[in-house]
Amino acid sequence: MSAHLRLVHPPNPQDDARWAAVERRDASADGAFWSCVRTTGVYCRPSCAGRPKRDNVFFVESRGEAEAAGFRPCKRCRPDRFVSGALEDRIDGIDWARAHAALNAQGWAPLGRLLNDAECADLIADYEQDARYRSTVVMRRHGFGEGEYRYFNDSAPETVSVLRRRLYEKLAPLANEWLTRLKQNRVAYPAQHSAYRKRCAMAGQKRPTPLILKYRPGDYNRLHQDLYGGEVFPLQVAIVLSQPGKDFSGGEFVMTEQAPRRQSRAMVAPLEKGSAVAFAVNERPVEGAHGIYRVKMRHGVSEIREGERYCLGVIFHDAA
Repeated sequence: MSAHLRLVHPPNPQDDARWAAVERRDASADGAFWSCVRTTGVYCRPSCAGRPKRDNVFFVESRGEAEAAGFRPCKRCRPDRFVSGALEDRIDGIDWARAHAALNAQGWAPLGRLLNDAECADLIADYEQDARYRSTVVMRRHGFGEGEYRYFNDSAPETVSVLRRRLYEKLAPLANEWLTRLKQNRVAYPAQHSAYRKRCAMAGQKRPTPLILKYRPGDYNRLHQDLYGGEVFPLQVAIVLSQPGKDFSGGEFVMTEQAPRRQSRAMVAPLEKGSAVAFAVNERPVEGAHGIYRVKMRHGVSEIREGERYCLGVIFHDAA
């Protein structure tokens, strides 16, 4: 067994039934539990075609638990691509301790797949529903790049509303940690997004900011920061709604960080359809030899070579 794996899950009375589901490769059990294989260090769906020995397998109830124990997704059954259950439960199932650690270490963190194919298709179809949106921005007119995006109004689809509310709740503790580390003279972010939106409104920022971006061949998004006023939540989330390599090519999600007296560093977040990435909006704290210093972050999208790329942006502060 690899030394980095931590076996944190004790035997469960349901384990015999779970093993029986694994033996028959029962797809109906996918999502109900996950099997971790000690000898290979991977975790799998019950329907996986792999044939591990029973003595080498134990079971967990979430992907987050498997990954926290040091297991990686099986490349055969791709449990990281499986989506089931209510959206709130999927968000709760993310290994948030690991995500916070990645955000602290590099300014961004993959959150795994949050939306299924039907949810992605519905959001893409909604792009043509004018009543959903408060404004449309043609990027060329403002020097932002090529392509366009539309800001939802407050009658956004329930999927968007749930994502904005629940993701904020998971990220607010880290946002407050960053406030402390950066010694910012600001009131702590409230635990609930509804309370934070009231703060935005008091600052004159009353327009919702979740948006869908649409790119076609030749389109791109210049490096930028989504700042809409003096009230800024330091983290945001992007979810790709199209499948790279199938629906489009190019269009990589690119981030840069600018540390004091250093050249910029570029990073690319690998994303698949329905998968999410959390990242810093503006500044993040970094521990240096002489204490905490600030690093500036920007993000953008490289040129689309073929097809169409849709992306959902979940920004938590409102706009003036």
